[in-house]
Amino acid sequence: MEAVEQIHPVLEPILAESYGVILYQEQVLRIAHDLGGLSLADSDLLRRAMSHFDPGEQMKILKKRFLEGFQSRNVPYEKAEQVWEMMAAFAGYGFPKAHAASYALVAWQAAWCKTHFPAEFMAAVLANGGGYYSQRVYLSEARRQGLHTKPPHINHSLSQFRVTYPQGEPTLYMGLGQVSGLTQYTQQRIFKYRPFHSLNRFLTEIDPRKSELENLIRCGALEGLGTIPGLLRAMNVGAWKKNQPTLFDWQTEKEGDWSLDERVAAQEEILGVSVDVHPLEMVVDQIAAAGAISSVDAAQKIGESVVVAGSRLTSRRVRTVKGEHMYFLSIEDLEGMLEVVFFPTAYQQYRNMLRGSGPFLIRGKVELDNETGEIWLRAEKVRNLERKKATSGE
Repeated sequence: MEAVEQIHPVLEPILAESYGVILYQEQVLRIAHDLGGLSLADSDLLRRAMSHFDPGEQMKILKKRFLEGFQSRNVPYEKAEQVWEMMAAFAGYGFPKAHAASYALVAWQAAWCKTHFPAEFMAAVLANGGGYYSQRVYLSEARRQGLHTKPPHINHSLSQFRVTYPQGEPTLYMGLGQVSGLTQYTQQRIFKYRPFHSLNRFLTEIDPRKSELENLIRCGALEGLGTIPGLLRAMNVGAWKKNQPTLFDWQTEKEGDWSLDERVAAQEEILGVSVDVHPLEMVVDQIAAAGAISSVDAAQKIGESVVVAGSRLTSRRVRTVKGEHMYFLSIEDLEGMLEVVFFPTAYQQYRNMLRGSGPFLIRGKVELDNETGEIWLRAEKVRNLERKKATSGE
């Protein structure tokens, strides 16, 4: 292991546990009090001022006293300044030690659950509304783990995501609560009277509103009772009454089902996200024709110009010291994630292309951040990948 180099030996008792790096707010307090000579009250005032990046007069006074305290311990002025700058850099986002330990425990527990019970873990995350990223990102992660993801189903879904093992393999079913326009009353009746093996029994037991039935059919929630076109046709030509079975079961013609494009369009409209596939899977031909490589392969091309394809994860716009705007975009593809930076010239030229979630086709130079070891892409060009429009009607 690489030897730890402290800025000055006087820091050793305080920073030994974190290998010479300020990690915890308590360390800031101890350095300010034990070495800088500030009172505990002033040390906490300093911590709070640094956390809010307060450059006011009070901060100047505390800095002067801090540097004098270090010099009284025979620490050169330059070293004391270096310690001050290190404190200022870490105090802005440093955690209290107890807070950091709590987060570490939760992170370890989550990692253990994801490793040993991936289906249950992903179902819980999705049922909880996801997290930092959109639901689409967590669905993509589930598919990357080899899990089957399915739209809501009247015989398998709860109100939120759940795991089932129909053929011994874990399958994640989206909750019925995500179906647009489906009431709690209808959901509870579905849970009470299922399983359903015919459209006739579903209609007479549940008596859904026509708009509810249509959305359930179109998003795939009645899979196994007929094709989507056939079920929609039966809905439009027939009539039903609650608790009054018909003499003959509803017939749905044996015909071709909707295409993948049609199913995805309906899921995005009714569920807010495509469950069956990732958006990039709908434009694989365009991606291949452009010669795009994956985010994983891009990491091996440092210094080279490459083309990548991805959907938006997060983004933020910042202003440079010259007052120009630049843009930071995080994208994901089918294999991983990549940070993309649009410097002012590129951002000004392509800013209109960066609206929406993508998918995007981006050309740029692969760079390595020497401090963090992370790969990022210096964007040069970008365009939207247009998916073939599909209507999800009858």
